[in-house]
Amino acid sequence: MAAVVAGLVLAGCAGCGGSAEPEKATRSAAAGDPKADGQPVGKLAELTVPAAYDADRGWDQELPWVRKGADTAPVAVAPVSGTVAYLVADQAEMYMQVRRATTGKVLWTSAPWTPPGTLDDSGGNDPAAIAPASVTAVNAGGREYFVAWAHGMDGKDALHDGKEIIQAVVYAADASGDAVTPLRSVDIPVRVGPAGTPQGEIVVRDGGAGRALFSWNDGYESHAATIGVASREVTTWGPDAGTVVGVTGKGPLANVSAGGFGVSGGWSSKDATPEGAAAERSAGFGSKVVNGTAETVADGKVVASWVPSKGADEDGTEETVRTVHDAATGKVLLRAECRDRTLTQPFDRDDTVLGDSVLTSASPNSRYLSYGWMLFDLQKGSAACLAAGAGGDKGRKDMLIDSVRDDGTAYGTVTGSDPRVAVEIPASTGTPKALPTGTEVPAYTPAGAGIFLTWSEGGGILVSGRAER
Repeated sequence: MAAVVAGLVLAGCAGCGGSAEPEKATRSAAAGDPKADGQPVGKLAELTVPAAYDADRGWDQELPWVRKGADTAPVAVAPVSGTVAYLVADQAEMYMQVRRATTGKVLWTSAPWTPPGTLDDSGGNDPAAIAPASVTAVNAGGREYFVAWAHGMDGKDALHDGKEIIQAVVYAADASGDAVTPLRSVDIPVRVGPAGTPQGEIVVRDGGAGRALFSWNDGYESHAATIGVASREVTTWGPDAGTVVGVTGKGPLANVSAGGFGVSGGWSSKDATPEGAAAERSAGFGSKVVNGTAETVADGKVVASWVPSKGADEDGTEETVRTVHDAATGKVLLRAECRDRTLTQPFDRDDTVLGDSVLTSASPNSRYLSYGWMLFDLQKGSAACLAAGAGGDKGRKDMLIDSVRDDGTAYGTVTGSDPRVAVEIPASTGTPKALPTGTEVPAYTPAGAGIFLTWSEGGGILVSGRAER
């Protein structure tokens, strides 16, 4: 499954129309009918998919309310249960609907939820007046939850300024029924910038320890909040906590201002500095701080980067030291070297939700983990580097991974490619292969299916499940 930062590559979709057999190839009714039961109303969209998937077996769901250029795709996958959640819109109300990933069978639909108003509109019955909403999957002790959330203004009208909030509603992934109410609804106050506008986007993901993690910046200051999906506990952190990237049973896992990362009162990266990493790194203006930066947390693992002690190579690049740690203990599970991606390439942000953004993915069986341009096999302790020129192939371009399957096959794209070039990378070799022109790559890879996100010709996005062969 792709872990989130919720925002996934979307490409164009052709051939969206026509009929199919139930449970083999279904396409749900349009999102304007939130109570749709997923019965087929047309043939499957024509998608070119990797060889591991059957383009003729699966299901489609249209989400026409999603505007092109949106920051997030309102779709999430719970890998243990093999379910897919998405948000459909009906006027100013939203509904969460959950399907079986392999067959497309609709398992449940929520009661209506009205997100807060947009940051620049007082709201009303126009769907465009509510804040854009999204959904994230969170695991708490083996039970999965879906968290719908929106960042907007509460109580704003002609007489009131309103309050900027993140509103989150929590559902159990294994719910049932056609008007499921949330287990809890939480409003998180958001710190705003000096001009009264938020500074930076809201990033939401499974933070670990059964908590949904919300993080944002107010100017140069980092802020974070978590919601316990199995409880009503809400915790917030300001700049003093550092940059919170995850949560453990002992507290937040954060990058601290003095450099390094870890869990206060738990473990410190100072005790886990890998071979080949310098003790300190430059912080600019001639100052230095402790080396080590936690990049992300996913599936109970921390991916970290370290400035190497040996300095740059002849071509001016540094083979940055990368490590994967157990988030609870700090134990190093894997060490590798991989240079950073090239930042001089043109990035495509016009035709995709997050363009060439760095995503983190974990295979459903937890053996494989990807971070941007790196693919880790945690069982073998090996890693593949997909940065430009890596592996001795000096002419090779940067690539970014979107998802990884249980068999170690990862899917991604060439950074800045136009038309977009899809690639397949087996973890066993780490050697990428370009897929045929027009091939879509799965945003999520739950067992037995691939979940593809593409732009619909008539507007919005199409969520497509395609069965494994």
